[in-house]
Order: sequence, then structure tokens, then C-alpha cells
Amino acid sequence: MSGLRSVQGAKDMIPVGQSLGRRALHLAIASSSVMLLVACGGEDAAAPAPAVASACSSAVSNATGKWVTVVNNTFSPPGPAGVGKNYFSFNQPSINSNGTVVFRARAKAPAGGGGPGGEPHRGVWSVDLCSSPALQTILDTTTVVPDPNNLGSSFNETPSIPRIDISSSLIASRGNSQPVWTYTDPITQLETRAGTTGVFAWINGPLTTGVNTLGNLPDFSYFQVPLPAPASTKFDVFPGSPTMSNGKYIAFKGNFTVTENNLPVGKTGVFFRDISGLMNPVIAIADTSTMIPGQAVPFGSTAPPSAAAGKIVFTGLDNEETPTMGGIYVAPLADRPALTAVALIGGPVPDRSGVQLLDVGGLPLTFSKFGEGLAYDGRFLTFWGAWGTATRDLVLTCPNDGNKDRRAYCLATSGPGGTQTKQVPVNQGIFLHDTVSQKTLMVARSGVGEGFQDFLYWVYSGRPDVLPPGEGGPDDSDGEPPRWRSSAFAAVDGRRGVLFKGSRSPIAGVTVPSSGLYGAGYINEALTAVVPAIEVGNLVAKLDAAAPADSTVLSVGIEREALRNGWVTLTVSTINPAGESWAGIYATYVPVLNNIPPTN
Repeated sequence: MSGLRSVQGAKDMIPVGQSLGRRALHLAIASSSVMLLVACGGEDAAAPAPAVASACSSAVSNATGKWVTVVNNTFSPPGPAGVGKNYFSFNQPSINSNGTVVFRARAKAPAGGGGPGGEPHRGVWSVDLCSSPALQTILDTTTVVPDPNNLGSSFNETPSIPRIDISSSLIASRGNSQPVWTYTDPITQLETRAGTTGVFAWINGPLTTGVNTLGNLPDFSYFQVPLPAPASTKFDVFPGSPTMSNGKYIAFKGNFTVTENNLPVGKTGVFFRDISGLMNPVIAIADTSTMIPGQAVPFGSTAPPSAAAGKIVFTGLDNEETPTMGGIYVAPLADRPALTAVALIGGPVPDRSGVQLLDVGGLPLTFSKFGEGLAYDGRFLTFWGAWGTATRDLVLTCPNDGNKDRRAYCLATSGPGGTQTKQVPVNQGIFLHDTVSQKTLMVARSGVGEGFQDFLYWVYSGRPDVLPPGEGGPDDSDGEPPRWRSSAFAAVDGRRGVLFKGSRSPIAGVTVPSSGLYGAGYINEALTAVVPAIEVGNLVAKLDAAAPADSTVLSVGIEREALRNGWVTLTVSTINPAGESWAGIYATYVPVLNNIPPTN
């Protein structure tokens, strides 16, 4: 799991053992010092945001100018499976416009126990900050996979973070299990078991199947890959995290296999499905048969999308590792719609005022790389991009914990000491794009003399070649081979601004925070200065008074749905001088012309 966790020894901590259902939300009241991040540009300056419901006014008031503890190491998962266990590890949370937080986490007994064989209890939970502090289980390792499931199989992992619709309570998450369906193969006449992974949706309960890998069976043809893939082509796996829109659409990246010249060939694409009807088919936005707009070359790779207000954004390239064409696109949720470019490989790199950057010789600078993770509120989106050819070396070392097969794979494919050296772009940045005005602004950048050195964070993930893709192991990820993957993290609220994670540039003789969460307000179609929100090394007493004394921030994490309609959510892990560790998920409300509460 690539989220945050407490770190005593490898990953243990001393839990207190108190259920969220038995306690009220803890409010850590901030000091009078403030961090200005936001400003209002009026209805014409930003996308319309849903009004805060009157029923939520009390929660908004409580969360304005202070941090709300959504969950931390003292809390236990609800239900029998959570008895005697406490959360110890959290992924980055997502939040909707009405203050519902959804997150992926792990829990275990104080002595290191958990489920069978000492396995931690894993799952997806939510908290509605506007109605009740009680945890709601979306799915966990005791949840039976919803139909189709004639084997009674339960989930054994949620291999990516869950996400929530900006304008409704629709939540979607990937889920893995042992096979859920048994049938007699019409050719071999043998019993066959299938269906080990899928995308599952929840909107005020119960959990339903959004899409799975049974599309090759006639009874579930609505799950099949759409044309031009051959009829009855099933999906193999759904890499990354699904997204959703309008309370009824789920959208996702899907990988599948076709036969060409008698050989299996892997394909990929971006798809969506209307889950309001049981037999509504999967619909394609774009896949590896789709020509890159303006080019005579099809997409070679697509990234997990983001969706809002009936539209979808995604990164599509000719080649994921060394792109020469393609870019970031927006489109309506429709059958193979026209794609509108947001930013293109070879396209202009803007500065903070939107003017194209020039090199020292006066030549225009152009984008050479884009990130996969796009934050989108239905009008504004943020993305990571790089330009130029300058790189710096970054030495990565194989992880010491996690799946043993993945660690062995890493060590076997790495240099001495389990190290690999990656070339990281020197010039990279976080950008804000308005899909109405078509204007793009640079929020922050790295480079020589800049305040930031990097916006990329690395994790070693993938599935060792032990089981087929999606074969439901506790540490399954994308069904793709293990490798080092980098991600940038940013979130957007067009009425307020942009939050992002960044690493500061080192300064000789000065201790600089290694990483942190930063923001820039957006007013009258212009950005304010970048300022810190939470940085590594900050004291956390004002963030979470329940944390061990003298605790400081060890790491902070956000996802692309971390900032919506004034709500902000994040996850933080901490440690104190005595070595006591802590982790939790927190939220605050940022009204117009207000600020994110400081922790120092």
C-alpha cells in the first residue's frame, strides 16, 4: 500500500483502541495565524460550485479555521471484523462537494495480529462530515462480492484508492477476489472459474458491480470491451483508480487482449458505463484503435481518467515512456466523442501569466512529458508537465517491506543494493487549465534557481509474474509487471485555487523541508503566490491533539479529489522524538477569502 502509515519498527504502532462510532469528531483548533490561499473571482471567474446545504452549515462552521479528525490510529473499523483492531495505515482520501470523505485503509490488533494468518483487515470506508461522524463500510475483506457471484466469494483487496463523485455520494473502487463465477466451458465442457477483479460502485448502499472481467460470457455481454474489439472480448484488468460523474457514470482505464496474426496483443483504453441500468453496455471514449487527434498514429497508451459534470479528461500518448505526440484531452461522456486538446506534446509551456516560456536563446519551450493524474472539477483541471532535455539522477532503492515476490523481483532486476537510477526532468511544473477560456497558467515550477526541485514521487508497484493479471492477491496492483512508477499530486477548486505536493530545492547550510503541501489562490483569472500549507517537520498538535506529544509531520499526502467546493482533505503521518508514530486523515473547510489552518 503506497499510502501513509505510522512507522514504529517496520510499520507497527501502539494503538489506543477507540472506535469512531463511539466518539465525536475531534476538532484541532488552529491558531490565529493564517495561510492565505483563496480568493473569489465571482461567477464569471470560475466554474459554478454547488451551494453548501443548510443541513451542513454546522459542519462547515466547525471545520472552518480548524482541522477535523476524520480518522486516526485510535479508531477501529466498524463491524465484527474491526473488533480489537485499530487503523494503522491510510491512503490519500477523496472528498465530494458535500463533505463526504472516502478512503482506503488497513487495521490490525495491537500485538500485530489481524485477520487469518495475521493479515491486516483491509477495506474502503467513508465518513459524511455533514451528517454523522460514524464510519460507513463501503467494502472490506469480509464483504461478499456483489452479483454476478455464484461462488459466494468475498473481496481480498482493494488495489487502488477509491474515489467519489464531485456532485453526489457515488463512490467507486476497484476490488479483487477469488473467482466469482463458475460455468461449463462450451468448447472443453470443463468447469471454469472466472472473474477475479472489477470496479464496484456504492451510492447510499448497497454495493454493485460497475464492470468486471466476465464480458466474454453471453450472460454478461454488457461488460465486454466495445467495438472495434472482437465480440465477447473481456477486460483483463482495470489499472489505476476509477472515476465517476453525475451520480450514475463510472469511468475507468481498461486493459484487454486481442489476437493479431495468431498472437495475443495487449490493448488499452478509457471507457465509461451508465450504472443506472443493469444491462447498460460499456462505452469507449478512446483506445489504442483511436487515432491521436491531428495525427495518423493511434494512441499507444492511455491513463486512468477523471470525470465531472458529464465530461472526462485523460492523458493519451503515442508512447508512455518517450512520447512524441498526444497529450491531455477533454471530452463529453459519449460514444467515441471528439477529443479537445488541453495541452500537447510539443505544445507551448506557459508561465504564471499564460505567456509562453522561452529558453536562454529566445526559442519557445515546449512540453515533452505529462503526468497521468489529472484533477478536474468540470471546468478547471490541474496537471503535471515537463519540458526540455535536462535531467538529474535519482537513485531509488527496492522497498524493505511489502509483497515478498515483488521485493524479490525488484532485487533481481536492480543493481547492487537493489538500486536503480532514474533520470528526472530538471524542468517540470504544476499547471492550471480553464477549459472554457482555454487558458493555461503555470502554478509552480522546478529548475535552476527555483524554489522547488521536484513534484514527482516514486513507488515500486506491479504484479510479479506469479499469478495471472487480476488474480486477486492481497498485494495485487494493476496486473502489470512491477516497476518504479512516478506520480505528481495536485487538486483543484476553480473558485479557490490549486493545492499540490512538492519537494523544495536544497539550500546550502539551510535545513529545508524535504516535502510538503503547497497552494496558490486563483482570482480574476490570475494566480496568487505559492505558500506552504503543511510541510515535513511541522508540529501536529494543532492538526491532531491526540497525536503523541511533540509529534512532527513525517509525510503528507493528497489525491486529485482532495479539494472540492471548499472542503480539503489529506492524510498525514507523524513521529516524535521518542519514536512514537501516528497517522490519520483530516479535513477542513476553506470558504471564500479564507485559509487553510496552519499546523505550526
